[in-house]
Amino acid sequence: MPQRPSKLARAITASFVAGGVTVAVLAVVAAVHDPTSDAAWVAIPLGVLLVVWGVAFARMRADDGPDEDEDVEARPSNGFLGAPLARLSWVIALLAGYVAARLVGRPVDSSLVAVGSVVALWLVNRAVDRWVRRREARDGDVGPVTD
Repeated sequence: MPQRPSKLARAITASFVAGGVTVAVLAVVAAVHDPTSDAAWVAIPLGVLLVVWGVAFARMRADDGPDEDEDVEARPSNGFLGAPLARLSWVIALLAGYVAARLVGRPVDSSLVAVGSVVALWLVNRAVDRWVRRREARDGDVGPVTD
């Protein structure tokens, strides 16, 4: 028998769905009012993705996580960005960053640089983590670098 979602899970789902619908409706109104507004056009898929995130969150099952006896490190990776909610979260964060930068009056180029910087920092973090894991696997358990 499937387990019923908790009140917190239902509140999170409802918040994302309601927020996504609100963002999408306001973005459509803004795009109709000013068809040249790139922030309004980018906010439309942002609102839709917020709704999709809420629905995906609601469809998650409690048994989607690792078992207690399963080694988390031994689990296969889910690809470039991890689980589906992680991918959606990244896209939502990047779109929201672009929309926010445009709404405070930043030009398109600086908005794109800001979004690109977030992606670049994430890639650097992943590369450093991978380098540390390789070094630990090669040298054993390595503590903090003291060089």
